[in-house]
Amino acid sequence: MLKLRVAHHEVPHLLPLLDGTVRPEGIDLDFELGQPGSLFHRHMDTNEFDVFEFSISDFLIIRDRPQMAHLDWTGIPIFYSRAFLGLNTVVNVNAGIESFADLGGKCFGIPDFTMTAGLWLRAMLDSLYGIRAQDIGWYVGRSRETSHGVQMGLDEDPPPGLQLTWLENFSVLNRMLHAGQIQAAYGATEDPIEPGPAIRPLLRDGGREFVGSFFRKTGFTPVNHVLVMQRRIAESEPWVPMALYEAFERSKQEAYRRNPPSAALFTGDDLDAQLSFYGSDPYPSGLSANRSMLKMAARQSLAEGLTRKLADVDGLFWESVRGT
Repeated sequence: MLKLRVAHHEVPHLLPLLDGTVRPEGIDLDFELGQPGSLFHRHMDTNEFDVFEFSISDFLIIRDRPQMAHLDWTGIPIFYSRAFLGLNTVVNVNAGIESFADLGGKCFGIPDFTMTAGLWLRAMLDSLYGIRAQDIGWYVGRSRETSHGVQMGLDEDPPPGLQLTWLENFSVLNRMLHAGQIQAAYGATEDPIEPGPAIRPLLRDGGREFVGSFFRKTGFTPVNHVLVMQRRIAESEPWVPMALYEAFERSKQEAYRRNPPSAALFTGDDLDAQLSFYGSDPYPSGLSANRSMLKMAARQSLAEGLTRKLADVDGLFWESVRGT
């Protein structure tokens, strides 16, 4: 029995693996659960886990930058998380922002510029409204000590053409937003941005129309995280990537069976109506179903200068799972 340390945040699709209902053949998984932002920082710092959930955007950057080559990871096409954090955007009431279409020329506060939720928000703005990342001033709320972008060297070698400012912490971002120095932002669990007299939520419907418009145009919803593993394990035990892929997919399907609303993208909405629009499985696994999504993420990363060459999407994943 091969023992693997696994890091992930707790989501419904993972529960059958956590309680042992689903087990990968020949593998004993030792889970550590936590908040994605802090876990991702830890992966890049200590690199101590065998298998873990990780940011798609940061994974693209790590694979692109020679100075990050010591993080020798390969992907497994499991995607349990959607990039919906940007749907929590709030705006200063005096900013004149009624929709995402009004963000051109404005200043936007974000937990970390490299985070996948930010990459997808910018890709959606470009796709739906023609607003490029370079058309907005970006203010990072995470401190330099906790910023993933700083870990990957973006402060010393920033992408050209971007207006990118690191703040001391989220409290500074909040004060600037309430004062109108930043016109829009979304927060993070470290220090949530709460609506108050000076700010209000931007999206009255929780982002349903925004995401729906993007889905109608592209055929997919934006994905936040991917499962990755240490390449050395895949090289020494080549059966492991497919065994993990099959187990994580079975866990998701078992979660659907136990709790059908776990298949919903938006909680509280009619599940049948969602599935009729987004498809029977809004969280598809496998490379085939997600190739177009990954290619757009790679193109967006290149267009912003986060990566210097266009990623080979298939090459991000271990060879045995590329046919999924």
